[in-house]
Amino acid sequence: MRSYFFRALTGVLALLSLSAAVQAHDIHHDMAQHSAAQAPVYHARGIVKTITSQTLTVRHQAIPELNWPPMTMQFELPPAATLPAVKAGDSIQFSFVQSANGYQVVSLTPQD
Repeated sequence: MRSYFFRALTGVLALLSLSAAVQAHDIHHDMAQHSAAQAPVYHARGIVKTITSQTLTVRHQAIPELNWPPMTMQFELPPAATLPAVKAGDSIQFSFVQSANGYQVVSLTPQD
């Protein structure tokens, strides 16, 4: 009887231990996914060179967070973008994130 009790107790403890390990793994996995889902947002100022329905080409100032010197580059616009209207030659302040295809504008503000 005692032997059966200890075997049953050992089995229950093993299941509890396994359950705790699985939960700990799930917590760390969820945290990793949450971190990966939040791409850093970068901020810059520049002058619009060209704009289409899908892209914005900007001559931007240096972006120290990325160790980028001033340069002209193309950014994706979000699908169905509801950004303020800008045209070539306009000064802007904009925010962007890294996307699967490059960098995508997430906000844009015309500057005087």
